[in-house]
Amino acid sequence: MRIRFTYLLFGLLFFVLSACSNSKIDERLVKKWTLVKVDGFGPEKDKILGINTICFDLRDDETFKGRWYDQNNMTDFIDLEGKWLSTQYEDKIDLFLFYGPNQKKSIIFNITKVEGNDMTMRISEIDYFFNAK
Repeated sequence: MRIRFTYLLFGLLFFVLSACSNSKIDERLVKKWTLVKVDGFGPEKDKILGINTICFDLRDDETFKGRWYDQNNMTDFIDLEGKWLSTQYEDKIDLFLFYGPNQKKSIIFNITKVEGNDMTMRISEIDYFFNAK
């Protein structure tokens, strides 16, 4: 079982590295994105959800700074800094954020729509709406 997991991990790493070497920066994503709405939640939850606090500044040199939810406490936020890349196939865009010491930690987001200064991420069947400023 452990050997299968190791091969699966190496396969995923190979996929990500291949995507890095063959990908170009998606210019549509090179902006500072700020969370403006979470589907199904009204203004009374804005502070808890991080409305206007959650953000990603994706730069054209493949670096980023951002703020996201703390995985240990979903009402707290953590500052992130590191490298980013994206892959696109058909109409699906995956955004990979590598952060922490030596960029050993990662988060993967599924972007369902990017149009001008509007972006929508789908996380656990909930849409998160971002606006570029």
